[in-house]
Amino acid sequence: MLKLVSFLFALLLVSPAEVNKSTLLELVNNIRQKGCNCGGTYMPPVQPVSWNNQLAQAASNHSSFMNQKNKFSHTGRGGSDPGDRIRAAGYSWKAYGENIGFNYPDEQAVINAWLQSVSHCKNIMNPNFREMGVARVGAYWTQDFGAK
Repeated sequence: MLKLVSFLFALLLVSPAEVNKSTLLELVNNIRQKGCNCGGTYMPPVQPVSWNNQLAQAASNHSSFMNQKNKFSHTGRGGSDPGDRIRAAGYSWKAYGENIGFNYPDEQAVINAWLQSVSHCKNIMNPNFREMGVARVGAYWTQDFGAK
């Protein structure tokens, strides 16, 4: 019985947690619609983004890597960068960006944290980005943005 409980606990730590796509899109697009301050820089309103499953897959792959290695970094397996991982997921990008987070309980908390980071906030407000995908594995969150 103890082995079964240990296995199930380990499975929860390495399996992608279900994220609420609708909530994430609503939170991000509300911010993009209103505009916001990223550090001391005002970012004017921009067009909304839509969900992209290839970006979500790239995000899931990176969150899985970080969780497996217990490593919080934009550098992934084999020294990959976000552009490499997004391309490997089948997304042919002209522009991309990535936000990562650690140990946030839900969508609202991780978005709030990203808005407090100047570079992550600017990714959320980047007018070049048209699509996004988000994933969480264990305590590791990844948000990938792109434009084709």
